[in-house]
Amino acid sequence: MSTARAGELATLHRSMPVERYRTLVGHWISRWFRAPRPASHQPVLPVTAGQLALTFGGHATVLARYERLAIGFDPMLGRWVGGVRRAVEPGLAPGDFSDVGLILISHRHADHLHVPTLKKLPRSATIVVPTGAASWVSALGFARVVELQPGADLEIRGVQVIAAATSHGSDELARGLAYVVRGDGPSLYLCGDSGYFSGFADIGARYHPDIAMLPIGGFVPQSFRDRHMSPLDALFAFEDLHARLLVPIHHGAFALSYEKLDEPARWLTELATSRGIRDHVQIMAAGETERFDRSA
Repeated sequence: MSTARAGELATLHRSMPVERYRTLVGHWISRWFRAPRPASHQPVLPVTAGQLALTFGGHATVLARYERLAIGFDPMLGRWVGGVRRAVEPGLAPGDFSDVGLILISHRHADHLHVPTLKKLPRSATIVVPTGAASWVSALGFARVVELQPGADLEIRGVQVIAAATSHGSDELARGLAYVVRGDGPSLYLCGDSGYFSGFADIGARYHPDIAMLPIGGFVPQSFRDRHMSPLDALFAFEDLHARLLVPIHHGAFALSYEKLDEPARWLTELATSRGIRDHVQIMAAGETERFDRSA
């Protein structure tokens, strides 16, 4: 990231207009005895040639469907992350993944690589993980386990998946991947967790994906932005990627940082409106499905 770009973001973040929890532990305790709110759980839409359907499952979970391949990204249908209870039910159920042929895992944190959920997914699928993570899933019985490094790729049923770098920290559980997915329909960029960094511009220059699914939660206090993007960081990343549409993920399910759960989506809407790009941002509720055409 250029010094000018970093300085601009630092200046813009000095007064973040978001509501915060007074005490995060207190909020966690207050949630322990409250059931999660229901999700909409719409039917998963069929797709034909040239189309891509996306279902947001809540948190960072995404189900992406091309005509010949269904892809699960960071499937996490659990109700807890450590002692943090889910605030909204998952928008997908295990049965929605029944024909998934490819599973993409961004990194090894439990809210992204969730073994109890993976145990419920089809054993016939290929699962892709970052380098060093194969041992975490090899005993689950998937047909194929593939470790990728940034820049490596694979092709399955006419869909190309290219692994890309992230900036989520240097410890082994945080080191991970984003993915560029190119099939018969709009191309897709999937990022489960990352701070803002120059890698977005690199991907934009090489692939300019049509749709960018970017994380927008986990950014308060300010030091958390080393590993997580705020809505403003995500808009800068969206610009760098040269994508046509931003769909935010990693928000609204688990209170893992001090901004209130609904604040990332609210602030993103405010920012996109003020910048005149509201039509290029699509905020999806957990369980919502949208279908996109190649020419859209």
